[in-house]
Amino acid sequence: MHMPSLSSIILLCAVGLASAGDICTYTSRGCSGSFGCCYGIAQNTCCNWPSNYGWSVKFQNMPMTSTWSGKTYGDSTCTTQAAGGGSSSGSTCLSVFNSPTSLNWLSGNWNAGTGMRRDVEARDNATCVRPNVIGFTTEDGKDHLVKVPEGNFDQVNEWVKTDDFSKLLELDSV
Repeated sequence: MHMPSLSSIILLCAVGLASAGDICTYTSRGCSGSFGCCYGIAQNTCCNWPSNYGWSVKFQNMPMTSTWSGKTYGDSTCTTQAAGGGSSSGSTCLSVFNSPTSLNWLSGNWNAGTGMRRDVEARDNATCVRPNVIGFTTEDGKDHLVKVPEGNFDQVNEWVKTDDFSKLLELDSV
């Protein structure tokens, strides 16, 4: 595996702080259990996931130099806002509880500043991405973060749903 240089890591971190954050969605309430994350997701980009996730959502590693707000949605294209939201001044782990309008959240996005863009560009399917990291805990109690090969989230997610962690462990760890 190729290891990036220290200067590359510092540069990526500096760029990431200014323009990207992480949206992680969990298979359980309280931001626990298996999870999928859109790591390094740009503001206004919609992160969407299959319905076995979305019981809770965490906004993390958000830009430190500005205020931000994150929202969760009941559909997969960040158009029908659900009740959950996080911000630089409030909660970052949002647990969904069954309601008449949503069983779980199916997408989320964030924006630097106090409001979210509501134009078509921000909600366009072309700007939606699937998680690029899966996290899970094996039977021996060890936590693992695994990079998802681009375009293979649905396949990797099937391994999570069937607890076939041996296949996941063959992928690159984060």
